[in-house]
Amino acid sequence: MKNVANRPHAVNLNFGYDLPDGSKVWENRLTKAVLNGWHINGDGAIYSGNPYTVTCGATGAPSQYWTGTPTAYLPFRCQMGNNIFLPSGQYPSKTEDPGLQVPLNASNFTLPAANSLGIGNTPPTLFYGPGLFNMDLSLAKITKIAEGKTLELRVETFNTFNHFNPNNPNSGLTYNFTTGAQTNAAFGTVQGAQVQARHTVLSARFRF
Repeated sequence: MKNVANRPHAVNLNFGYDLPDGSKVWENRLTKAVLNGWHINGDGAIYSGNPYTVTCGATGAPSQYWTGTPTAYLPFRCQMGNNIFLPSGQYPSKTEDPGLQVPLNASNFTLPAANSLGIGNTPPTLFYGPGLFNMDLSLAKITKIAEGKTLELRVETFNTFNHFNPNNPNSGLTYNFTTGAQTNAAFGTVQGAQVQARHTVLSARFRF
């Protein structure tokens, strides 16, 4: 379902169950057609969050801004201080829902010094983002039409419980080299979900 290579913990589960034939309680042609042949299946995932860090970049910087930076081999990393988060009640954006923001303090991070090879002290993994919980379920009814012929009706729900699984927040800082202004207005905000909202699929299959 998802790439779990960098997540500390990942649990996948699946199950299938053939429901008992309901016609055993009251057996006739109608109850056999309506109450027999039901199956339920499910797939679930419980993952811890993906790692992320705060990254830095600059627009309008002169060529080879970081002296001797081996750009083909090493990623640029921010220089960080001790105040990673904003004071309580403050958020990076004044227009976005606070529930979809992480109060990262942009002023705590700066571009590394020109002679640093572009490698500041911000670690490659600074945080782990939101975890993931998802369950997909399907209910199927298989009816025997004739010898060797069956009709299967199926309803499938994806993200059955409609659980919101937010992505990591936008954590990239972009500085205007001339003015020093931070220009990424989306910094600290969650802009998507790891799993789309619940949706349902109906299908029919005739086997012969």
